[in-house]
Amino acid sequence: MKKYLAVLFTAVLAMSLFYGSPSYAAEKNKNLVEQKVTVIINGEYISFQDPILNNNGTILLPMRGFYEAIGAGVSWNQIDKIATSERNGQIVELTIDSKTAKVNGMNAQLLVAPMIYKDRTYIPMRFVSENSDGQVYWDQESKVVEVILNEAPDDESPEEEVPEVPVVPEVKHILYMNNQRIEMELSPITKDGRMYIPASYFSDYLQDSFSQWVDETSFDLTISGLTFSFTDNSNRIYVNGELYSGSEKPFIQYSEMYVPVKFIVDSFKNGGSLRYVQEDKTIYISLYDYILTSDFLEKSYGSLNVPQLVENAALDGNRELMVSDNPEELIPSIITNANETLAENHVQGVTATKEHRVYGWHINKLDGRAKIGITIQNTSSSEIQVTNSKGISQTTSNSWSTFDVGLPLSDAVLTDTLRDAKESKMTIAPGETKIIQTYDLGKNYLLGFTHDFDIRSVSGAAVNYTIRTVLSLDDEPKLETIHSPVVPINKYAAHPRGVWPSSALKVTLPAYTVDSEQVGYNISNGKTDHFLTDENSLDKMNGTVGNPGHFGMSYKVDIPIVNDSGKMKYILVKITGRGGVYSGAVKMNGRTYLIPTLKPGEEYVQLPVHRSKKAKDVINLEIIHAGGSNLPVAIYVETR
Repeated sequence: MKKYLAVLFTAVLAMSLFYGSPSYAAEKNKNLVEQKVTVIINGEYISFQDPILNNNGTILLPMRGFYEAIGAGVSWNQIDKIATSERNGQIVELTIDSKTAKVNGMNAQLLVAPMIYKDRTYIPMRFVSENSDGQVYWDQESKVVEVILNEAPDDESPEEEVPEVPVVPEVKHILYMNNQRIEMELSPITKDGRMYIPASYFSDYLQDSFSQWVDETSFDLTISGLTFSFTDNSNRIYVNGELYSGSEKPFIQYSEMYVPVKFIVDSFKNGGSLRYVQEDKTIYISLYDYILTSDFLEKSYGSLNVPQLVENAALDGNRELMVSDNPEELIPSIITNANETLAENHVQGVTATKEHRVYGWHINKLDGRAKIGITIQNTSSSEIQVTNSKGISQTTSNSWSTFDVGLPLSDAVLTDTLRDAKESKMTIAPGETKIIQTYDLGKNYLLGFTHDFDIRSVSGAAVNYTIRTVLSLDDEPKLETIHSPVVPINKYAAHPRGVWPSSALKVTLPAYTVDSEQVGYNISNGKTDHFLTDENSLDKMNGTVGNPGHFGMSYKVDIPIVNDSGKMKYILVKITGRGGVYSGAVKMNGRTYLIPTLKPGEEYVQLPVHRSKKAKDVINLEIIHAGGSNLPVAIYVETR
């Protein structure tokens, strides 16, 4: 202790000489007030000769007296104005007037910066205590702060010989926040069977989210318009001003407010999911309010008439579609190597810009985690350029594949909210292969993705290239090196794989005359609109399977309306599944809606009423199926 104090007094003297103006801090900290606070450290009441300060709810203590009380060693860097303390192996570096500190070499953020006040150096009490092997408890009413410190080893005691133990690097937890991969610097903490993580992981990685400290113990977290008000070690949580008193008790640790994850997930209108994989130290958090941008249609009950098959459907547009959905289950008998090609598309003789879409749907039934990627290999002698690269991916570990994966993909395509890739534009040299997008797939997890991009020749000369979906089981995968033959299809599971000229279909239904009887039409029926056969695939790969369900595609349906009455008429459009349980997304006249799970013959949805008194009108629909094999889908038209 004596050697600590010798260094401490030298440091404090140097800092006092460096800052000569007593009014320096007062001018920079207008909210600074002197406050009468009782400080207890390990059961002992501590008095300070200098005043205790409160700056916007943060308690600041005079450095000399506080470090002396907790038995910390201090050094001072006068050039950079850095005070470094050490206690129980915890090294804390504080820089005067800086809100960035270092704890054991790692950056940490402060609410209030260390400062000089009346020629004395002041430091934030809670931050220093918690990062010096201690905990802080604050009683707002009585203005008492108690610091509990783990005992420091006795300096005078002889050191015992400790056998050298190999250092095992700590494995960081991985957090997937709405599929965004995050290496957690601060691990989750479980209390009373509930998982807590720092609130900053929500505010830093979710759009339209932010957080702020209200005072020393109170914290607000806002996520997409929903504000949670937490207090340290209190079960009184306010959500948009409404009190909830339950079993959850957020708490402060490492100067962060740890918040209950499940409570936050369950507070949103559309809910979400939370899953923790212990063996992988991986957390999956999904908030459906972020994943789904459109509203669900209300489910109705009852049966509808038998529909007729749609006629005159045709492919629409030039965005070429590659489907990577077979093998859907990635199993050892098919995935026999650590690096494999799942699907590919050899493109020849492109001079103008060519549009592409890659749609994938795979379940990892292998022994460990897998990395899946979309790559492009330039097989020509001229440069090619990739532009407008954007997409969406979702994963799930449960059986709600259409809700967790299919609906978000369908919603994003119809609402035009595909997210830009990290490199939305890139140039690929002759002979070079580059990665367009990568996906991390845990064991027993389902991955679904849709990715759009355009490719053009830089020089205008005809170019050739190969698009692939590839898989690697290596710890450090090099997806761009995988040029292996495509794995065989699973003959016993009729999931699609192939390449077709378009990512959309279009049909115009027969004109409906108002006040006539209800009429219905089957789309994606596998008969009159089945253009995506295995024979029609532009690339045969190592086996192809047709796509009668039009997965990865949008289906555009125009419904002409004839109204000779001259009066306002109210036209109803209803949608139901005809093959099995169905869900999807539908855009009507420019607005997108989500179709909940529907039982065939029992449930349907009704779109918003279309009001018109025009003699001739058209209702425009665009539908994307959310996955599964539960097709066809029937569209009904009638007058209310």
